Amino acid sequence: MAVNDFLIFDIQLFAEERTEPATPRKRRKAREEGQAAKSVDLIASASVLVGIIGLFFLGGFIFYTLKDFFVFEFSHISDEVNLTGQWIFRAGAQSVIVFLKTWLPIGCLSALAVLGISFAQVGFFVTSKPLAPKWERLNPASGLKKVLSLRSLVELIKGLLKAAVLSWVLYAGLKGSMEKLLLTMQMPLLSGLGVLLKMIFDLSIKLAISLFVIALFDYIYQRWEFEKSIRMSRQEIKEEYKQLEGDPQLKSKIRQRQRELARRRMMSEVKKADVVITNPTRVAIALQYDSKLMDAPVVIAKGLGIIAGKIREEAKKHNVPIIERPPLAWALYNNVDIGEKIPEELYKAVAEILVFVYKLKHKRSLTYSVGGRYEHS
Repeated sequence: MAVNDFLIFDIQLFAEERTEPATPRKRRKAREEGQAAKSVDLIASASVLVGIIGLFFLGGFIFYTLKDFFVFEFSHISDEVNLTGQWIFRAGAQSVIVFLKTWLPIGCLSALAVLGISFAQVGFFVTSKPLAPKWERLNPASGLKKVLSLRSLVELIKGLLKAAVLSWVLYAGLKGSMEKLLLTMQMPLLSGLGVLLKMIFDLSIKLAISLFVIALFDYIYQRWEFEKSIRMSRQEIKEEYKQLEGDPQLKSKIRQRQRELARRRMMSEVKKADVVITNPTRVAIALQYDSKLMDAPVVIAKGLGIIAGKIREEAKKHNVPIIERPPLAWALYNNVDIGEKIPEELYKAVAEILVFVYKLKHKRSLTYSVGGRYEHS
């Protein structure tokens, strides 16, 4: 019995397995919750790489700007002004200006890299939901589950890979530049400093590129994990479809109810009709005409079969004349909808019926004018 229960449970799990790609609605909801395929390492490595490249192109400008600043300041220091607050204020203000001139462009480049990579990954969206407190984060079981999850294992492997790659790049760079490094000790100060800075830049750019390549693989993994996390089961897709389109059975009942209400409204209008034209049993058309409000008679009710029978019953109940004209009844049913005026080609046939009805009811007689409108005489 226990084995059978286990087999049933296992089959149920398989049936609910999330194997289908997420629908646009599921993706939109995940985005609203702050979930997106994003690699923080890619953003950081791009920022570092752009910063180092910017430093390469602006390095000369930064070096000479700082050199001129220090030469100027130290050359104007004297025992008299060194202790005054005015000199300290001026030197501090000049230091801030020099700092902004030299490092602000690199900071702006790095910031643009961060914004560009972030936009390329997730586009533009702002949400505060990830910052909202979630009590399940305090659950020790949830914390242990995260520690033992596949994501934690991937982060561990990624950290070890970073350390190995960076160590290898650093070792290979220093090993190949050891002779140059020893030669800088025999060079003049500025020449040796230039060679040393060139070696540092070469090593830094190699490290930054290595980090960027690792980060690209990390983004690919983050993308795969995100797509996996938002997968849906077939049952979930069906439920979502029902929510969006409505339950077919419920929609059918709603349409049926709407038809019933429309039919009741139509039947309540039959008592206002001047005449009902029939087939005699298959079709029934109720016409109303008010010369003060209408240019031509209007169909206020029509139906086939059972509905035609109900229209006839309502007409009899309210003493509305019923006239049998099969060809005219079919022509009105096929060409005129409820609430529409009859077409001009049927004016004469309907006018004759209305004249006959008005005579029967001792009302005013109706004639058909040459201009195509109904007029009283």
